[in-house]
Amino acid sequence: MSAEVFVSYARVDRERVVQLVERMRSADVRVWIDEGGIHGASLWGQEIVDAIESAKVMVLMLSDASITSDNVVKELSIASEDKKPILPVYLHQAEIPKSMRYQLAGIQHIEYFEGNEDAAFRSMCVALSRLGVSKVSEGGNAEGEVVPVTPHRAEPTTKPSAGVEKGKWVTVLLGLAVVGLVLMLMLRPGKTPDPNLGQAQDSQPSAAGSAVAQQKNKTSLAVIPFRNIGPALGNSYLAEGMHEEIDAMLSMTPSLLVKNASRMKNTTLDPKAIGESLGVASILTGTVRQAGGQLRVTVKLVDTKTEANIWAKTFDKTESDVFSVQREIAQSVAEGLKLELGQAQQNQLTKRQTKSLEAYNLYLQGRKMWQTRTREGMRGSIEKYELALAKDPAFALAHVGIADAYNQLIGYSYAAPNVASPKAERELIRALELNPQLSEAYASYGDVKYNYHWDWAGAEEVYKKAISINPNYPEARRWYSHLLLMLNRFREAHQQIDVGIELKPTSPIMYFGKAVIYLRESKFDAAKQFGSRMISLDPNYVMGLHLLAQSEFGLGNFDESLRLADEGANKFNNHPMYLTAKMRALRELDRLEDVKRLRDELLKKQESDLVPAMMLARGEYYSGNMEGSIAELEQALEDRAIELFPFDPRKEFEKLIGYPRFDAIWEKVDLPPLKN
Repeated sequence: MSAEVFVSYARVDRERVVQLVERMRSADVRVWIDEGGIHGASLWGQEIVDAIESAKVMVLMLSDASITSDNVVKELSIASEDKKPILPVYLHQAEIPKSMRYQLAGIQHIEYFEGNEDAAFRSMCVALSRLGVSKVSEGGNAEGEVVPVTPHRAEPTTKPSAGVEKGKWVTVLLGLAVVGLVLMLMLRPGKTPDPNLGQAQDSQPSAAGSAVAQQKNKTSLAVIPFRNIGPALGNSYLAEGMHEEIDAMLSMTPSLLVKNASRMKNTTLDPKAIGESLGVASILTGTVRQAGGQLRVTVKLVDTKTEANIWAKTFDKTESDVFSVQREIAQSVAEGLKLELGQAQQNQLTKRQTKSLEAYNLYLQGRKMWQTRTREGMRGSIEKYELALAKDPAFALAHVGIADAYNQLIGYSYAAPNVASPKAERELIRALELNPQLSEAYASYGDVKYNYHWDWAGAEEVYKKAISINPNYPEARRWYSHLLLMLNRFREAHQQIDVGIELKPTSPIMYFGKAVIYLRESKFDAAKQFGSRMISLDPNYVMGLHLLAQSEFGLGNFDESLRLADEGANKFNNHPMYLTAKMRALRELDRLEDVKRLRDELLKKQESDLVPAMMLARGEYYSGNMEGSIAELEQALEDRAIELFPFDPRKEFEKLIGYPRFDAIWEKVDLPPLKN
């Protein structure tokens, strides 16, 4: 008998798709699937067309990979032209591209997300049965649990949920109360969440890899840093902890665009001016007072256009009165949302936290030090995180903090990858053991997989996992854009960093991420503009002058490039990247003796500082020692210290292309084909 269901999918999703197909076959569904993975162009032909035409239904497996697959688009077009019923099945959140919107308009879908496969599969079985597939043996008793598949498009639905567990420290509990009450007001009636996850739904999910346009369609909110109005001694981080926690928890709500408002600390601007500056519809403000064992937190949600208070509440509690606080929060959330608290979301919010307020304060101190991107700041942050773990060994975010510090020490040439990366990986493995739903851990693990293991597919997988858990985590967007840039997927890289900038519009590091994409695209004027923006935000950011020097070099302004590189070298203690930037400009100016002098200076710098082998390779290359440059690159390979960002190293050392030893390096790294 011929197959009744044709499954269209992308090769990278093969493992999950095959597992689902086996479940379908065990339910007596006759399935046609290209068993070898999505076929190459040479294999795409009459067999595919015949299989689509003979099937009763097409099951379209949607993912970030499949929506960009030409073959999947062709298969969808054939099924649509043949008026075949189409059942879209999302493997994760993804945005429907223009090439598919017409065929899928008005069609409901299944969300076959990880952790929700059983309920989704029952929904699939019922949907397939209704679409004419015979003898579906599983899912028939789920009739009352499934939304009928009908061509109707409703407002997007969201699954917000909040709650608390007993025994969580008081700051987290109060933060959860604010989250619940804010969601009550931000999610208006008419957008009531559907409590049945995984069922065929009547709306398109927001994409994990969405661009700024989609972010702007969300309700926008900024959490202004809370003010500490109590005694400063010993409590200086309590108000900051409140702000950080509420911001992080709200960021996990897919229907909200939560923008970073750290620069608004102690602001005197009125709500309307804040809203215009941040581009948000509402702001949440608050004050914290802690004295004599008593805690008072006052919060307000304000409409930035009208400056009217949408909602306000004051919490007065004893610090140790945890159960009373827990009851008040649970009651407030339940009354506000009129929903049963979802256990999964509740666990996700509470598991990310420590039970120790002291540990969390140490974590916040470490995070501030890490954000300086200086050697002293990042090394000092590790000490703070380790002290936090001494207070609470189960504090997963502190493990992530240590990993982030090691990763960035490598990135700024302050630590050796073969020493620091294994340490970072151990910390991340431990963090995920403690909390398997921690967005920050997955994002940081992507950095290890990308820069240390050179595992492109593995890095992309964990970056997407991080974004699926928390679409508003800006660092995940930025680091993912770095990977996409290296893979020559420039458009997607722009999309990810644009979301990061939208979320964190005052971060020079975000603008650096945007600028380097323009450098890679040889759009040097645009890169220069973003470099100037970086310096205006933080004149002491170490990458600012370097980015400008690279931009001027690309424009052919070698004297100006040299001037900027020299300024950076003087400002940042002759950092190796500034010395090599000077050498590059001097070579173009035919000042070869100065190039060799700086090469010698770079070699001497090894006596007191870590100088990565890639920097030494540049020094030899610019001074004309090609064999010496290749030898240093081979050492970088052995040290796992190959720099893949922001430039393709083959372009940096393009005169070496064709040298067998040089070409062998990149075969081992498994870089994608060189893009002209």
